[in-house]
Amino acid sequence: MKYEAERDLVANTVHRLYKWGMLDTTGGAVSCRADDGTILVTPSGTSFRFWEMVPSDVIALSPEGEIVDRTSRLAASGTSVHLAIYQRFGHAGGVVHAHAPYSLAFASLGRTVPSVTNQLDTMGEIPCLVADDTETKAKVRAGELTVEVPAGIVQRPDVNAVNVHQLIPQLEEHLVPRADEVARHGLGFLIYRHGAFTLARGLYEATENFARIEVAARTALFQSLLLGGIDHVVPNPLFPQGTAA
Repeated sequence: MKYEAERDLVANTVHRLYKWGMLDTTGGAVSCRADDGTILVTPSGTSFRFWEMVPSDVIALSPEGEIVDRTSRLAASGTSVHLAIYQRFGHAGGVVHAHAPYSLAFASLGRTVPSVTNQLDTMGEIPCLVADDTETKAKVRAGELTVEVPAGIVQRPDVNAVNVHQLIPQLEEHLVPRADEVARHGLGFLIYRHGAFTLARGLYEATENFARIEVAARTALFQSLLLGGIDHVVPNPLFPQGTAA
C-alpha cells in the first residue's frame, strides 16, 4: 500500500474531528497532499459508516482526479472542490470539509462567520459561497448541461456540475486573490446550506482552522442571544479598530 504516512494522517484526522463533534453522518471529507503531488482523500460513504475507517480506506488520486492507488471505495462526489483547491493554492497541503453545527447555521443563511474571537482574526471573517444546486442538478438530469467526472470520483455529474460551474468560479473570485495567505495561516469558506471548508499548509493546521471557525460561529450565535439578534453581533465591541485582518 502506497502513501502509508499520509493515509494514517487522514484517518487519524477523521477520528479526531468525529470525536470533537465536527464531523457527523451527513457527510464531509478530509484530504492531504503528498510531497509528489498525489492527493489522499477519504472515500465515499465513510460518513454513513459513522466515520469508522482505517488508513487503507483512503484513496490516492492524481491532481486531476485519476486513480493512483485504490484499496477501497472511490472518492466522494465533492472531491472536485478539494482538487480545485490544491490546483489553485500551491501552498495548500491539507483540506477539511465538514457539516459542523455552528458554522452550518451561518451557511444555512448564506451569511459570513464574523471574526468575534481573536483566534479567527488571522483568517478574518469567513465568506459564504452561494450556489443554486437545485437548478444546476436539474439541468444535468435533463441533459441540458454535461460535465465529465474524473475516474477516481463517484460518478455524480449533477454534483460535479455544481462544483465546476458554480462553486469553483466563486472560489477563484473570493479566495484565490488571497492565496499568499495560505503560506502563513490558511483560509476558510462556507458553502450555502452545506457546510465549511478550510485549507492550510498541512492537515493539522487545516483542522485547527476548522475548529477556530466553529468556535467563532458558536460565539457569534451566543453573542446574538445576549444582544437581541444576529444583526447586532459585533466582532470587537471594546476595541473596534483593533481587530486584525
